[in-house]
Amino acid sequence: MRERCLLHNGRRLAPRVLACETFLERARGLVLRRHAQAPTVIKIAPCAGVHTFGLRSPIDVVFTNPEGEVLRCVHALPPWRVAVCGRALCAWEMPVGLCRQLAILPGDRLDDHPPRA
Repeated sequence: MRERCLLHNGRRLAPRVLACETFLERARGLVLRRHAQAPTVIKIAPCAGVHTFGLRSPIDVVFTNPEGEVLRCVHALPPWRVAVCGRALCAWEMPVGLCRQLAILPGDRLDDHPPRA
């Protein structure tokens, strides 16, 4: 996974992004990942659906289209559930509550970029 920075409507935010680059990284998502000190967002692309099989607690999921426009926010998706957004190219998995804390809403833009050197 590549470490990136999160942009919300062009503004850099504190949570770091881990971009999944392989099939196994996309399949794993947040499963087996221990909670980090700082909130971590997992970017899964291409992806139009996620599952929480194997997770012990709920997560927030944000789906975006190819331009980064937020199509759907799923708050507190419980373990052993599935969330889908047919028009999405990307899913962003994050700790429960972070989507509301960052005030991410449908119509907003999410993107990621390399961390500053």
